[in-house]
Amino acid sequence: MNCSCLFSAFCFIVSNALGIAVIVEDKLRPSYSEIALRSLDPEYIQLSWNHRRNIAPLVQCSHVFNCLAWLFLLPPVLQLAWSLSRGGKRKVGIHTAIGGFAIAGCTTEILSRLLLLGGWGAAQWISTDFNLNYWIDSGDSLGWKTLEVVYIVMEGLLNWVDAFEWICLFTILILLYFSIGTQMPEQRAMSMGWARLGLMVAFLSFVDFSADLLRLEDWKTFAQFAIFISIVNTCILLPMWLLWLSCTIRNVLPNYDEIEENDPVWNNAGGTAPQIESF
Repeated sequence: MNCSCLFSAFCFIVSNALGIAVIVEDKLRPSYSEIALRSLDPEYIQLSWNHRRNIAPLVQCSHVFNCLAWLFLLPPVLQLAWSLSRGGKRKVGIHTAIGGFAIAGCTTEILSRLLLLGGWGAAQWISTDFNLNYWIDSGDSLGWKTLEVVYIVMEGLLNWVDAFEWICLFTILILLYFSIGTQMPEQRAMSMGWARLGLMVAFLSFVDFSADLLRLEDWKTFAQFAIFISIVNTCILLPMWLLWLSCTIRNVLPNYDEIEENDPVWNNAGGTAPQIESF
């Protein structure tokens, strides 16, 4: 079994379980008020920051596990893309795109989480040690209102990064399905059942991407919908896809210790010189 796939599946389950818990604790808590938030009520903002400090360890653990999940996902996806292309001789553009989207998703995930952790640390320091109550007039609380606006902008940045990750995962799985589906049956080393499971994950990833954007219009409704999709997709189907991959990826990897002349994946059936396939 491929250990990287196992670690990635475990990290995705933990990260998304923690992320769902954060949404339930933060946005769906009984004291949450969309009206008070939009009016920038100072007392509500201070209560919100006290609540955020309480759930900060949960949020940070979720971010760390999400970074690890993408890091562990990258090596098997790159190996799979290289092997399915037969070492760069089959559908080079498609398999290059698979590797490119995997690297882009992993890179943006790590950079965004590092920036977010730094921004959260600075915002938490400001909320505890700076004077946010008296700026122009006595008790105007302009500092709290400014801090809340900046924090909302920072959350919006993270939402778009998460949306981009879903698009990367959607594209990777669609291209993998196309690559495996266009192979000759006798040359196919990966199961079509596994590819169809990836297609289902890709569809739900696109739905989750849409829910991330629609939450800007109606947060509570689409946040609840996104929780359901995340439970089904990232806590059940995606780990199943990764576990299946960990058991079968060895079938498609080349054997560098022994040269197998009749290898249906890396050699042509007729023994002729390899031909570079186009899109």
